[in-house]
Amino acid sequence: MSPPRALIVVRLSRVTDATTSPERQVAKCRELIEQRGYVEVGIAEDLDVSAGKTTPFDRPQLGKWLTTRRGEFDVIVFFRVDRIVRRLFDLADLIRWSREHGVTLVSATEAHFDLSSDFGDIIALLIAKVAELELAAISERNASAFRHNFAKGKYRGGIPPWGYIPEHDDNGDWRLVQDPEQVEVILEVVERVLAGEPLRALAHELTKREVLTPKDRFAQVRGREVVGYEWHPGPLKRALTSHTLLGRVVTREQPLDAQGRPQRDAKGRKVFGDDVLVTADDGSPIVRAEPIVSRDVFDRLGVELAGRENRKEPTKRTSGLLLRIIYCGECGRPAYRLKGGVGRKPRYRCSSAQKVNGSCGNKTIPLEYADAEVERQILKNMGPLERRRRVWFAGNDHTDELAEVNSALEDLTDQLGVGVFKRGTPQRAKLDQRIAALSARQAELSSVPSQPAGWRYEPTGELFSDWWNDQDDEAKNIWLRQSGFRYEWSSHSDERGRVVVDRFEQVGDLEMDLDGDQVFGPLVDIMAALSDPSNFEDAPAE
Repeated sequence: MSPPRALIVVRLSRVTDATTSPERQVAKCRELIEQRGYVEVGIAEDLDVSAGKTTPFDRPQLGKWLTTRRGEFDVIVFFRVDRIVRRLFDLADLIRWSREHGVTLVSATEAHFDLSSDFGDIIALLIAKVAELELAAISERNASAFRHNFAKGKYRGGIPPWGYIPEHDDNGDWRLVQDPEQVEVILEVVERVLAGEPLRALAHELTKREVLTPKDRFAQVRGREVVGYEWHPGPLKRALTSHTLLGRVVTREQPLDAQGRPQRDAKGRKVFGDDVLVTADDGSPIVRAEPIVSRDVFDRLGVELAGRENRKEPTKRTSGLLLRIIYCGECGRPAYRLKGGVGRKPRYRCSSAQKVNGSCGNKTIPLEYADAEVERQILKNMGPLERRRRVWFAGNDHTDELAEVNSALEDLTDQLGVGVFKRGTPQRAKLDQRIAALSARQAELSSVPSQPAGWRYEPTGELFSDWWNDQDDEAKNIWLRQSGFRYEWSSHSDERGRVVVDRFEQVGDLEMDLDGDQVFGPLVDIMAALSDPSNFEDAPAE
């Protein structure tokens, strides 16, 4: 009979932990293997992996052995139980798996961990509970130290926010300082976003120019390999709207599942909540680095990018003036540009034609006709008027911060006199101190008159027609989306098979400017003219 085959399991949360180094773990496991006459078949070594955040089945090395190579070993040997699990439910799952597959679990340093005895699994679970409690204590200590260092403005590791790199200060503490290379890119991107350029086009350009992402730049500064990650509009938008551009501290927490373990998506990646601004006791944001942009510019960015949610900004590949502006008059779906074949000109077609369940029945509309009619109507009604330019009014609005302070005060005052917060306790004294600080901040914010920030319009001395004729299709498309233009058409095929346009008109409300008398003349008259089908010329039959 051949001796049992043994798999050695090694794990460390941090490679710098010398007390249970990988070498020491392997040495102890091999001593036990030699004593019991096992045959070593491999080592599952997971370094820089937390047992509190991953199950044995999720780890890079051990997970492969448990799922795809489970017939290659009879025994799992580990240095100590907390090297393989840190949570009670994880050990229960592993015990269940080992019984189903005839695998023995053996600790190299804990003689009482013996699953072959009658009460071995109960004792093992008790040991796991102790490890879980120890993990909770470690987590709380780490969280406490993390909060303390955050409050002091220290850098605590990880990839720095865009625009910053870590450096030692005079006291030997790690601090975030501006990285001139990244700051130059940020200021360029901010200026171009505020000028109306699409994020997708900017992301493509940054990738093409081989501008390093924050992750690659951090690797370069640390002397590590630069992978060459691409830029994408989603992360770019998150970076541009993050309070880290103001030098502030934000954090994201992982939601927990029913077993108290951090949630992961279908691909095993960590799931995080939204950014949360870290504040001091008085409710004011903690600043740990020099701001890259001013609060005024940051607010402008937020409003500008929020305004793009509905209009679905275009890319450099925009191939039609009216994309995301012209919609099907039958089903309401957006149109796409259909290239003309032999003897056919380009046209717009309802996107339902690409659906598996078939088209809504609406026919196409000639692209040349639709583009020309929109331009003709806009220039007819707005061309002779003076164009006004959007400018940002900084305002003086503390509404959001005041709401946060009020909410925090409500939560804290609910705890007065309850449990450990009874009068005379140290916890009550600290609670009173925080309430006093928040109350002072509340009074300060309430005393400042509120003037909401927002876009204003100023004259340019330029005719709208002159400006329009100088723009390309992409710039015109952006302006049409910003202003809320939406056109719909309906068409059918006649008895000769030609496509006939029945209806093509502007629908909905425009969002150019509420002060229409000063900007484009009477806005109501302009909308009425643009929405009147009689003002549009008939489309040629195709």
